[in-house]
Amino acid sequence: MSGRVTRTAACTAADARTRLRQARLYLEAAELVQVEELAEAATVATGDAVLATIAAADAICCFAAGVRSRGQDHRQAIGLLQEVTGDAALAKALREVLDLKVQRRALAPAGHYGLRNVSSTNCTAALRRARTLVDAAGTLVR
Repeated sequence: MSGRVTRTAACTAADARTRLRQARLYLEAAELVQVEELAEAATVATGDAVLATIAAADAICCFAAGVRSRGQDHRQAIGLLQEVTGDAALAKALREVLDLKVQRRALAPAGHYGLRNVSSTNCTAALRRARTLVDAAGTLVR
């Protein structure tokens, strides 16, 4: 593996199946919360979409390569996912969801790092990208 991922942890096919189940549950929770008519719903749904995306990437990497990213920076998982799958679209989906998380943290007033809520547009995009990764993990992990 290239130097893009600085820290990994070994995992098994059973771990991949566990992370896939978690990813599906996070996404299901996100989809349920997104339809709520509260201002905070998009923020909570987006947070769950981020968790779903990370879990799906872990499932794919565990199943395909026997390792997952364990660095402090979740963005390190992008390189590992690209390397393991060779699929630029999956890596891009992960990057875009993580960019939203990083952007929220850097700006500090949005998302679960602050007081301003995520827009419904950003929430919908995050859920769409999370679905892409969860579906890909579901196809791969048996």
